[in-house]
Amino acid sequence: MNAQNLATILLYLAVIFHLLGMSGWVVATMAQPIQLATLGLLLTAIFVLRKKKRKTKRRPRKPPVEVTAMLERAEGGETGK
Repeated sequence: MNAQNLATILLYLAVIFHLLGMSGWVVATMAQPIQLATLGLLLTAIFVLRKKKRKTKRRPRKPPVEVTAMLERAEGGETGK
């Protein structure tokens, strides 16, 4: 199941619970558990949609051609002595 589809289902359930709690059809003692269930569903939907940040491994870049030429000249100068 896709994360977006799961979050959509959770949000629909949260809206249904919220409407049920606001309708007045439930007993007053059940109002708080229904609100907590709604909050739990909303937080779960946010958690499902949260994208995990991945650390990208950076490859070391190739040095520019000038640096390579300078290194070759420096190495050549040391071996010529």
